[in-house]
Amino acid sequence: MRSLSETLLATQKEATRTPYVKLEAKNKIAGVVRYDWTRFYNGSEDDYFHAVTMPGDGSLIRVRITPPADSRKLYRQRVANPNPDSDFSQWVYTNQYNAVIVACCSSGAEVSIFWIKSDRKIYQLKSTDYGVNWGSPELLGYSPTTAIYGIAAAYKPNGDIALFFADQATLYVMKRINGSWGNAASWDKSTGDLSGVATVYDGDWNLIVTGKDTDDNYKLWSLVYGDGGEVAAGTW
Repeated sequence: MRSLSETLLATQKEATRTPYVKLEAKNKIAGVVRYDWTRFYNGSEDDYFHAVTMPGDGSLIRVRITPPADSRKLYRQRVANPNPDSDFSQWVYTNQYNAVIVACCSSGAEVSIFWIKSDRKIYQLKSTDYGVNWGSPELLGYSPTTAIYGIAAAYKPNGDIALFFADQATLYVMKRINGSWGNAASWDKSTGDLSGVATVYDGDWNLIVTGKDTDDNYKLWSLVYGDGGEVAAGTW
């Protein structure tokens, strides 16, 4: 029980009282906390294709491609302990260029960077120590064309990976199972040109796909690529 102050007790006994409005401002939308974003870094890098992931040690791995005027060079960055005082300006050139699009993902200590080049080659660059050291690029296969406007990848807990890329109106998936990459397989859907794809693993690979339908209406779709969770493995 909380006791009233002498002032409140005196007010309570008065013949008339003046009402007051109590206003509380909460940073929520429909009960969900609304995050306020804080800018850590203002850099001179061009706005172009990029990706980001956080390995198991809490470091920040960023990758980016420079615009065509700079040969679409692929850069990577590792910030060991990202915070407002970190240096986000240091980039390492990977000696890879003519990259059309890029994605990255991580699980524990393993980090993977994926990109597709202007000759349709699909590459993976992998680190097994949280992005400190990197191996050599591995050729995984070829995309049907270079009209790739979306790419995403996600690990599952056992180390398998699914790599998705949108080539014109078709979404493809390549999977690494037990350390070995298989061939690209297309989805069984029909729509207009696709513009983007994102994915996360949660029993299955859950995806968000952007693009246009066959009537040229811009759309945002949710999609599941099964791994035996809610959807049978290997099915859309």
